Amino acid sequence: LSQFKSLSLPVIGGKDCKSVTTTPKHEETFKIGKQISVKALHTPCHTQDSICWLMEDGDQKLVFTGDTLFIGGCGRFFEGTPAEMHTALNKTLAALPDDTKVYPGHEYTKQNVKFLTTVLQTEAVKNLQKFAENNQQTQGKFTIGDEKQYNVFMRVDDPTVQKATGKTDPVDVMGKLREMKNNIYSKPLLPSGSAIIMSAADQATIDPTSAPLSTKNKVLETGALLAQNFAPVNAVCAHLNAFHVYSSDPHRCVESNHYCSHISEDVRQCLIYDTPQPNARLIGVEYMISPKLYATLDASERKRWHSHVFEVKSGMLIMPGPAGVPNAGWEVAETKEMEEVIGLYGKTYHFWQVDRGDKLPLGEPELMGSFTSEEQLPKGLLKERDERYGISSEQKKEKRGYIEEPEVHS
Repeated sequence: LSQFKSLSLPVIGGKDCKSVTTTPKHEETFKIGKQISVKALHTPCHTQDSICWLMEDGDQKLVFTGDTLFIGGCGRFFEGTPAEMHTALNKTLAALPDDTKVYPGHEYTKQNVKFLTTVLQTEAVKNLQKFAENNQQTQGKFTIGDEKQYNVFMRVDDPTVQKATGKTDPVDVMGKLREMKNNIYSKPLLPSGSAIIMSAADQATIDPTSAPLSTKNKVLETGALLAQNFAPVNAVCAHLNAFHVYSSDPHRCVESNHYCSHISEDVRQCLIYDTPQPNARLIGVEYMISPKLYATLDASERKRWHSHVFEVKSGMLIMPGPAGVPNAGWEVAETKEMEEVIGLYGKTYHFWQVDRGDKLPLGEPELMGSFTSEEQLPKGLLKERDERYGISSEQKKEKRGYIEEPEVHS
């Protein structure tokens, strides 16, 4: 935006947004050119400065809903309450004309439909599911009227939705729905031995309808193991588990299992899988380098690398122990590994957006980063992971207290 400073152009947005110069009041209107009328609709909840933008040009109407309303869903209540989201969806946005087209800030429809079908099995939900399965993009394809038909967060008075939540008060129903949406994928949905569902961002698992590995391929795999050289793979010396954050959208994160090997004392490389199971999907790669090499990078390249300081000090980054080895004994080795990792910088790309429900690696690679403070962590993120591995991030945090924090270079 700096290139436009000399033009003295206003930057219109929420009060806490970077570079904003003007924040309209709720329902205040302004013009873009001569034709387009814009109305600011304050919808605090996901963030307290959230604003949806209603735009009208003649008889055409659309609303940009940011992280408040998604097709078939709504945003998390990061800075707000169920009452605020109820007001935002069912009073502010629901009051718009039914033919107003909806443009959310993110494409989450596939994963939203998975939740909708656990609450409603109506024709409207089935139609949305069919559309999402056959189309990568859904923004602008549905209206406020459509949302009222299938979006359970806008149907808090529906007896079926109330029965699913065990609540009747609209605000209580809203709160319970969000809790259910947050937690539904935190438990395994497949039989024992299948890939487990990650809790981080409603992460999907292997498609249960896909064909199992054939006997022919199993035989070929066994023969290859006996005859071929797997030196690069056999060089893997550590399994690390943590959460990666999308650089393009810090509200999305994915639980990531790193299988790392050393190229040299200054360079490591890691294959990243969605689970530690045999049928895990390879979703990305991470390269880790020493501070010495990081110092040789120019400013533009450094922006692609992230520090591991918070991951180590918070207890988020773990090295899952082998079965049968007591946690107390394994943590000695794990903590020694953390003494090394804390100073490294990582460059990570994910190719497969499993949290979005993709059944294949689609689109461009996504640059990933890491959490850097407690405030950024979604509530309950570590709890489910810790229970699954039988560990305590808080205890690890205490035991790593002595590890000196290196200076983080920008």
